[in-house]
Amino acid sequence: MVKKGFYFPGQGSQYVGMGKKMCEEFKYVSDIFDEAGEALSENIQKLCFEGDIAKLTMTKNTQPALVTMAKAMYEVCVREVGITPNIAAGHSIGEISALTCVGAINFSDAVKIARIRGEFMQQAVQSGDGRMCAVRGRDIKHIEEVVRNISDNDDGTVCVSNYNSNVQTVISGNVSAVEKAAEIFESEGCKVVHLNVSAPFHSPLMNPAAEKLRTELEKYTFNDFDVPVISNVDALPYKGKEEIIDKLANQLVMPVRWVESMVYMKRYMVNYGVELGPGNTLSKMMKNNISDIRIYSMDDESDIKKLKRCVEKSYLPFLSRCLGIAVATKNSNFNKEEYESGVIASYNKISEMSKTVENEGRKAALEEMELAIKLLIKIMQTKGISNEEQKQRLDDLFYDTNTVDLFVK
Repeated sequence: MVKKGFYFPGQGSQYVGMGKKMCEEFKYVSDIFDEAGEALSENIQKLCFEGDIAKLTMTKNTQPALVTMAKAMYEVCVREVGITPNIAAGHSIGEISALTCVGAINFSDAVKIARIRGEFMQQAVQSGDGRMCAVRGRDIKHIEEVVRNISDNDDGTVCVSNYNSNVQTVISGNVSAVEKAAEIFESEGCKVVHLNVSAPFHSPLMNPAAEKLRTELEKYTFNDFDVPVISNVDALPYKGKEEIIDKLANQLVMPVRWVESMVYMKRYMVNYGVELGPGNTLSKMMKNNISDIRIYSMDDESDIKKLKRCVEKSYLPFLSRCLGIAVATKNSNFNKEEYESGVIASYNKISEMSKTVENEGRKAALEEMELAIKLLIKIMQTKGISNEEQKQRLDDLFYDTNTVDLFVK
């Protein structure tokens, strides 16, 4: 089974003009921006397409704008590229993007949550009293030790806020404490970049915002997940919708465990990924985390072309996949007559269709696929396969052949 990971970027990836071309090309994208605007009583298209970068970069604006962009790109990916995820992950606010795209949070609710989340985060500390820095080129254990010592010595709060990659770690906290840590790292030869953000995200200083967000989230109704979503808090998939409130609230004060999340993707055996949001920040990070998982950016036309070629190559021919599943299922029926009529005859019929399709140099027609499904089900039933395994095998067939939209309702 070809497994696809969908990745949703966080704050810092935004730019003026993001989404404009998609809106002009696809009406359903324009409808998504309109739905977000109605939910917030604000013109999101104008904010993203025409606004100035200072206004767009305000946390309360950036976060709903990124969720809207993610939803729009997700729909383009599903409708135009023809793929859906097997697993998803989002970086900080990107986690809300992931949750809405897999159906766990209604989209209009997601942009409202993103807006209020941004407001709470901006209000959590006094203006100018928070800072974040990216540190590159230093052992993570050493970074943890330095920030812990500064905080323990009552020099203000500073902590690791983002484990972004094997070569980049972000620290967050009070200005004085962050600057002291930055000076130490620079003196040791590290590259330190001060981030253009309005608050010390993912640090204990966000406790007031976390408590307010928890209370706010109690007002919403959440849904079951269509596919797994990895949480920033523990780098593990949500167990269900009942975890959404706790994990989204805790996320504000706990570090983004992106490296561990990508390792989980590797263990989940993801073959390739798609970045759904402005820019290609997560694609670059992946090269420093799990270099053999390629991520294609939906904000890059050349990447979209490469993604489409990848999709075409990765999906198996429908009839061949049916034959593979027929062979792979274990038999527990040793009645010779039943086996010959239910298994061998059905297999031979699918094989004949497959040879015909191959010789004619075409894809299987819908009626041929429908017949193959009936024959495959007959094979599995004759072999004594459980209903649960039959369903899983059919799901694998539809995902591996990119026919989910045809047969899964």
